Amino acid sequence: MARSQLLKDAVSGKESIENILLRLKVILSDLDNENIMNWVNGELQGYKDKESVPSYRILKGRIIGTYLINFSVKYKDAPVPLEFLISKEEIDELRTVRMTDGIATIQNILRGENRENYGFVIPTAYCHAISTDDFQIAGMRVRIGSNQLDGIVSCVKSKLVEVIMELEKEFENLDELDIRSQIKENESVKQVIYNIENIIYDKSVKVGDKNKIERSRIGHLFGHLWEGRDKK
Repeated sequence: MARSQLLKDAVSGKESIENILLRLKVILSDLDNENIMNWVNGELQGYKDKESVPSYRILKGRIIGTYLINFSVKYKDAPVPLEFLISKEEIDELRTVRMTDGIATIQNILRGENRENYGFVIPTAYCHAISTDDFQIAGMRVRIGSNQLDGIVSCVKSKLVEVIMELEKEFENLDELDIRSQIKENESVKQVIYNIENIIYDKSVKVGDKNKIERSRIGHLFGHLWEGRDKK
């Protein structure tokens, strides 16, 4: 069976991921599945809820900051030894970043000058709250490596190819962007939907599970963890 132009474009990289997603959105809408469409819309427009982002968008960053030790030694843009101030669980929570931006925005970040210094600011109030007389934290941020953002892009590309290949097994003429008539005649459509959900969310993740993490005092005190992206 001849491969669709959609698959060829996804593999060649000549078309943007956004373009592939938009074409695929038209096709997948005929399957009338909320989980699948939430993923497509999330990658196109960004995820509205941080708790709903897929596992491949949950990153572990490096915490760096400016702090003063014993009122004499000052460190700037240096790793912060938080293990002396808070628990390992709270450190892990601080390091955890859920990338909600659409895939095009992430690619723009990777093309920008700030790609090697991209990060999120930790609220100043929290920095002051955990400081001690001997360890004063002026500010902290979580730095995300460009390789981690590249990983998100690569993962989305891979999933797009797998989804298109799965559709090609059951439907013809994907380039027409219309499989509705074939769905009516196709008794295995439920299996196709199940397979695509597994590709998108990974077999190890239960579809619909928002992968919630129990919040510590960080979330309870400040609601939103980040004040905003680091503009440096």
